[in-house]
Amino acid sequence: MIRNYLPGAFLASVVAASVFGGSRMSAQRPLALSPLRTAMFVVDSPTLYTEAQAEEGAKVWTATCSSCHETKDVTSTDFRTKWIGRSLFELYEQIRTTMPDDAPGTLTPEQYLHSVSYILKLNGLPAGTTPLVSDSTTMSTLKFELPAPPPPLPVLP
Repeated sequence: MIRNYLPGAFLASVVAASVFGGSRMSAQRPLALSPLRTAMFVVDSPTLYTEAQAEEGAKVWTATCSSCHETKDVTSTDFRTKWIGRSLFELYEQIRTTMPDDAPGTLTPEQYLHSVSYILKLNGLPAGTTPLVSDSTTMSTLKFELPAPPPPLPVLP
């Protein structure tokens, strides 16, 4: 009768390594994120709009959109899943042709554009110096992309 000693030998080597290896396992607490660390991934993101456009978009949001929508409606996982990778023109057109709900298409093109800029800001995309334009060709080349999450931090003992 031939016995298979491999599983037992493997288990014995794991136990020996843990006993004689000189290491010990203990609970470790993660490092706290500094403000610079949390913002780092946002800084490296492309800039698609200006701060002035986002400010105007906030005014449009308050005057027109907030009566039906909460900011979580345009920052939720469902919203992001639907729009990530799609062109900004698609988002602009969706808003322009369906909002406000009781009077679609009644805002100016600039108000719709500023609304898109505000939505980008709400989703953590930084403002820049180049304004977003409502030209369909240009907007079709710009994708709704969120900043990459920061890389994991090392855990200190």
